[in-house]
Amino acid sequence: MVRLNLDRILFLLLLFVSTTIYSQKVNLIIFINDEIMTSSIGLEFHNKTSAGKYEYIYSPGREIDISTNDVFKENMILQFDAYSDKKDPTKLYNYKMLLKKELFHDTSFLIIRIYNLDVKKYKKIFCRSKESYVVDFHKSSLYINTSRCK
Repeated sequence: MVRLNLDRILFLLLLFVSTTIYSQKVNLIIFINDEIMTSSIGLEFHNKTSAGKYEYIYSPGREIDISTNDVFKENMILQFDAYSDKKDPTKLYNYKMLLKKELFHDTSFLIIRIYNLDVKKYKKIFCRSKESYVVDFHKSSLYINTSRCK
């Protein structure tokens, strides 16, 4: 009886460890103009070599299983539309950004901070950019900060 229970415990432990090794999930959190996006957003990940695209409905902290899609094996483009301005909630922004594949590896979370440069506060803080927004990335072992004006 004890031997049977020990075998079950070992089997479950082995199953858990193998699932953890082969399935990597990353919590994604998006901030726009220092406000967390709490509404659902349709995100689209794609790259040049994968056959298709990976469509994902964002909600704060929802996990992305990166082991189930080839898109996350190479650098990719993240594209989405969002309403982000409380002063003008009808203004739709279109975001398209390059994500390095390393951003999704060896971490349990990825925070993406977007600052729209048409907002006066952020236009003063961040140096000129050819884009209409700048992006910061933060994960458990890395923080990529956008250059700021001096």
